[in-house]
Amino acid sequence: MVDAEKDKQQLKDAVRSIILTQGNEFIKELLRKHKIQIGTKKADFSKNILAAIDAGTLTRQMIEDWLAEVEGWGNQHIYLFKPPTLPKADINGKLEASDFGKLIDTAVSYGFPESLELSAISLTADHLFIAWHKGAGGWERMPSKDFERIEEDERFRYHAYRERFDRSVVRFAWRFTDPFCAVMIQQPVEGDAHTAIHIQVREDLKHIGLFDANPERIPLSQAFKNMTLHNDTVVQSTRMMTDGGHVDVVSTLTEGGIGDVEALLEARRGVNDRSFAGADGQFHFLQTKHGELSRNVKVQGYGVESRVRVWVQCKREDVYLVLGVIWANL
Repeated sequence: MVDAEKDKQQLKDAVRSIILTQGNEFIKELLRKHKIQIGTKKADFSKNILAAIDAGTLTRQMIEDWLAEVEGWGNQHIYLFKPPTLPKADINGKLEASDFGKLIDTAVSYGFPESLELSAISLTADHLFIAWHKGAGGWERMPSKDFERIEEDERFRYHAYRERFDRSVVRFAWRFTDPFCAVMIQQPVEGDAHTAIHIQVREDLKHIGLFDANPERIPLSQAFKNMTLHNDTVVQSTRMMTDGGHVDVVSTLTEGGIGDVEALLEARRGVNDRSFAGADGQFHFLQTKHGELSRNVKVQGYGVESRVRVWVQCKREDVYLVLGVIWANL
């Protein structure tokens, strides 16, 4: 009984942090799927989810299945690499022989490690997903909990803060049918933060034996050049770069992009792509053009860095649709 209550409390602590980072629509979807009362705001979601955990109508497995779809997907930086040449049949043996073998298909860890830590491995016939987690503590101001009191004719005012725990996810994702693999980082690109993450991920992947040498990034500039001339995305802006300068074409429309302004489209068509080595761009993937999306997705592309910035929380399949369009334009 003690272990069961401890498990429920650990699950509650993790769910509180997850609710803070997930979009309302995805939380509603979890509750709706399992016929749990929803509510109208995140405070209601939290209350109803915690009550469902106590009642046993929302289990750890249900939440783990949900997290596999939403946690660590979207609102992130994605770097594309050439996939390992290791035969798929050898992957399980490499994993089992490594220091991380015990993590293969284990339950999701709900810990909040201070340093980035490899914490989960999912290997199926279709994919290999490896996740690292890192916790971050902090205090959130809660004015509604402030109060005053008087002691011995002196007035005291207390300002309340709520302790919160968040965790960010770094993921190595390789779907075996794709001609690329990806490192997905849910942390800001500040200073050398991503450099340190890439080093750790790279060393762990080499330790496992997925790569003998450092993974090779896939340049994306050509894809972003081509995407600005096609109509499957709304192109908000593009930057074409060469030694000594760059050319920007930017739409200032609230809705619509370069393709909706004839003068901008003509200017873009007039650029000789071969004169520019690099290209960046801002793109909007809309449900009206891609019906499989769970929501509209805004993306910033950095061609030379082989980096894609997805600006919204979304589902795994949303991320792969975006990457598939980018790859098709290479």
